[in-house]
Amino acid sequence: MDLLSLGRQPLANSLVDKPQETEVTVPLTLAFCPDSSLVQIRETVDKEILFSNYVWVSSTSPSTRAYATSFVKNVIDKGHLQSGDLIIEIASNDGTFLKPFVETGYSNVLGVDPAANIAKIANDDGIETWVCFWNQGVAEEIAREYGKAKLIFARNVIAHVSDLDDFMAGITSILSEDGLGVFEFHYAGDILEGLQYDSVYHEHLCYFSLRSITTLLEKSQLTVFHAEWSPISGGSLVVFFSKTRQEESVALLVLRQREADLRINALSTWQEFANNCLRHRAESQALISSFSQKTIVGFGASARSSTYLNFCGFTNKHIQAVIDNNPLKQGLYTAGSSLPIVSFQEGLKSHPDFIFIFAWNFQEEIVQKCRDKGFRGNFVVAFPSRPHLI
Repeated sequence: MDLLSLGRQPLANSLVDKPQETEVTVPLTLAFCPDSSLVQIRETVDKEILFSNYVWVSSTSPSTRAYATSFVKNVIDKGHLQSGDLIIEIASNDGTFLKPFVETGYSNVLGVDPAANIAKIANDDGIETWVCFWNQGVAEEIAREYGKAKLIFARNVIAHVSDLDDFMAGITSILSEDGLGVFEFHYAGDILEGLQYDSVYHEHLCYFSLRSITTLLEKSQLTVFHAEWSPISGGSLVVFFSKTRQEESVALLVLRQREADLRINALSTWQEFANNCLRHRAESQALISSFSQKTIVGFGASARSSTYLNFCGFTNKHIQAVIDNNPLKQGLYTAGSSLPIVSFQEGLKSHPDFIFIFAWNFQEEIVQKCRDKGFRGNFVVAFPSRPHLI
């Protein structure tokens, strides 16, 4: 059942070389499945187009690097890992979350990522990374060469998967009987509560709740025994699962009850969410219009900013440029909205009156960085909940 149309949108990470370049656009429609309670989009773009050459690099953010260290310590403790155990990360990007394992003494680590340009960064840094999409065939090939995995984890990837059956079959086939599996994903509950429709774009096919991810895992004879919240992506859920049934943690039981109390898996709740998204767009447009005589520079040329900018109709007529710390993005233009992407130094040289923080999930980090460099203007954020001045 359709919930919300975000219009025809360019692919969020398809940055362009020049403004007003002709771009491919695809409908972006949020929908709800009453059988599984899964929130998802209707349109599926070829994964080769979306992920074979990528511009998001995990190591760009200091807070992400810091989180990687705590994440690794947590899974080592819960998985009772030994130094020789095989550790696999699916969609490992530049190896940011595998590196702490190596630094802690775990040398038998392997990354799998489809983006050759990003995997090269990891391989050059000593993190062995296979360039391919994860599936059962890849899992079987790895098992023949390395054996079974004691730990397999996938962060911010399960929502991107178009063939979930093949993806899950690969995990089930390579995970050892006493192994630990971990999924981290942008949590539907946080998307709902924070009105985070900016996280809806073509790379994200599914928006999982605890109930819907549990349904997916149980279909593959895997059981959830623990879940905890993560600050990444504006609110993520980390779910721990295994082949053997384990005692469910108190945290898991509390979260399951919270979903029931807040009706996170109910159609009517998501219909209200859709109506609130339309209100949010109108409020955003009114706020930007009130700054028409001011200079606005964005911060964070993220995929989520692409959805927000294009849904609201913001272009370089409203916002002068957008700062991004990723050198792979600098010198390009945002998809659809045609904002020039500039370095931090170049963005501040224009002496903006306002910095619009699109990467709002890194708000504190960005504000501190700007203040440290002498910016004394105002900050604007649109999420979570409502557009406002900080």
